[in-house]
Amino acid sequence: MIQRVLSAVVLLPLVVVCVWWSFWSFTLLLVAAAALGLSELYAAFSRGGYQAQTAPGMGAAAILIGVSIIRALTALDLTAPALALIVMVSLAMFAPRHAQHGVVAEWALTISGAIYIGGLLGFLVLMRALETPLRDGLLAPLQPQPGAAWIALVLMTTWGQDVFAYFVGKRWGRRRMAPSLSPRKTWEGAAGGMVGALAGAFVALALFGLPLSLWATTLIGIAAGIVGPIGDLSESFIKRQAGLKDAGTLIPGHGGVLDRIDSLLFTAPTVYMLALLLAG
Repeated sequence: MIQRVLSAVVLLPLVVVCVWWSFWSFTLLLVAAAALGLSELYAAFSRGGYQAQTAPGMGAAAILIGVSIIRALTALDLTAPALALIVMVSLAMFAPRHAQHGVVAEWALTISGAIYIGGLLGFLVLMRALETPLRDGLLAPLQPQPGAAWIALVLMTTWGQDVFAYFVGKRWGRRRMAPSLSPRKTWEGAAGGMVGALAGAFVALALFGLPLSLWATTLIGIAAGIVGPIGDLSESFIKRQAGLKDAGTLIPGHGGVLDRIDSLLFTAPTVYMLALLLAG
């Protein structure tokens, strides 16, 4: 627990500064997280007896994040051409090894890993570029940028869900949710996590004056409370296939970068799409 808290004390200010400072400081943080997370994912594949190619995977993830940056800055959506390019180029790269057993699975794991990390983190780039005007919130005197406020929303709902689920599950957890995937997760913890996600959404609303109604804020909190644990369990599924407890050891008390962003990978696109539909 002490390691977990100390790691949070060190990393949280870095994340807050990068989110608050500018679009580019946050994007650089995301690129670093994507590179580390994808490295951990491919290492997990390898430990489980599966192979993936790091170089083409990193290239594909960089293209997907680059497409998100272009869309955020110009509104030009190149996602479909980028996916077509990734499929064509990667197949051409793997094709000369056609006589080797398992190369098709290696190609599939390489590309799916890049989409899982780079494609889903790209939604945070889009969210940081949102410019919907904010209302008067408690932090209005500090003149927060709208994109930073939206990122705060997705982080606070995700972290609220995570923290409440951990403590409620530890104190009152009895009924296991998915014993074969994640033995310590309980339905009581999930209920606590839902409360935490809702609390995070309303705290973000009060602090930043996001242009959301109360029911829209509630809907976003509930959605984050549902998809966050699914993202967590999805990463657990990969780790169980690889026979691992944690994806890495980079963050003491937390595991690897992938262990920290697994829920965020699912809440980011969900909150982004709801923000587009509900903000007004």
